[in-house]
Amino acid sequence: MYETHDKLDIADEMLDSAIQSLIESKHFFVALNLACVAEELYGQHIRLCGGQNSQSGLIQLAEVIARADGAANTTQKELWTASVALKNSIKHLDSHEDRYIEADITKEAMSAIYLALANHQKLSRKFTLNIQRFIEFSAKPTTNCG
Repeated sequence: MYETHDKLDIADEMLDSAIQSLIESKHFFVALNLACVAEELYGQHIRLCGGQNSQSGLIQLAEVIARADGAANTTQKELWTASVALKNSIKHLDSHEDRYIEADITKEAMSAIYLALANHQKLSRKFTLNIQRFIEFSAKPTTNCG
């Protein structure tokens, strides 16, 4: 039976599943993909309501930094393309040379979840146990420097 589904609820489910995939099963590519979809859904809703989403904010910051570093002709479109390059390279297999990618997938998955969470928070979406788990997980020290 067909039903109507709220895309923000879908984004909530994807973000929650991204966090679970990262923490529990260490399926980092799954976590990255789910978090990116959630970020896009939240982000588009924010833009439609006249706000600035997390990805757009980072692009604007990158543009300021690029100009300060002397890359005055770097466009927002180029920066946007660079920001989604990994996600798109994972989704597309257009040639034999395109079969492999290089990435710090743990870092990329966590970054995607952070971006989705920033939009999630802007929209005042429900705070879940998995979000709390991610906050605690990401706050753990990664090295033993003590």
